Amino acid sequence: KYTPCTGSKEQLFALRDHLGFARNVIVQASCHGKNNDALIDALKHSNDMARGVAVVGDDISNDELQAMHEAGVRGVRFNFVRRLVDPKPFPYYEGIVDKIKDLGWHIIVYIEAADFEATVPFLDSLPVTVVFDHMARPEVSKGVDHPDFQAFAKLLENEKYWTKVSCPERLTKQGGSHENYSDVVPFLGLIHISDPTRPSE
Repeated sequence: KYTPCTGSKEQLFALRDHLGFARNVIVQASCHGKNNDALIDALKHSNDMARGVAVVGDDISNDELQAMHEAGVRGVRFNFVRRLVDPKPFPYYEGIVDKIKDLGWHIIVYIEAADFEATVPFLDSLPVTVVFDHMARPEVSKGVDHPDFQAFAKLLENEKYWTKVSCPERLTKQGGSHENYSDVVPFLGLIHISDPTRPSE
């Protein structure tokens, strides 16, 4: 439902080095669907400095998952954002989790604030670590004290749940300059930062 700009693995690794990071995680974008070829190729050329998060279907085989694991994949991404994908029923995702849990993988969940409350009971039932994309896309115009964001911040006190503190350019309501994210900053301050080395090796 969208077309990304072109970027090579060499550009990605150069950006990582320029920013001074020792390692990076490459996440399969929704626009590529279940074709993880570019992700796997980048991982294999990363000199073991990258890990990956794939997008797979419930028909994925254990052999395919093992090959991904050997390449450096350590999680799968579930997208529940209807304007980008057509989400499946919960049992579809449960079937995938059943296949990845013994590999020690986690899941990344892309969800928006409006669907957060209805989805959390399902996530609670899963026997894997859950990472939210972009702080679960809070509605920043409501402020950090709104019950929606407070519920999210409370959830992160549980070690099962993590979040990517990312994407302020999509969350801000400031408009205009992409350098002014002052309305997003208060939300970052309420995110509990724990041991950054904990995610799977």
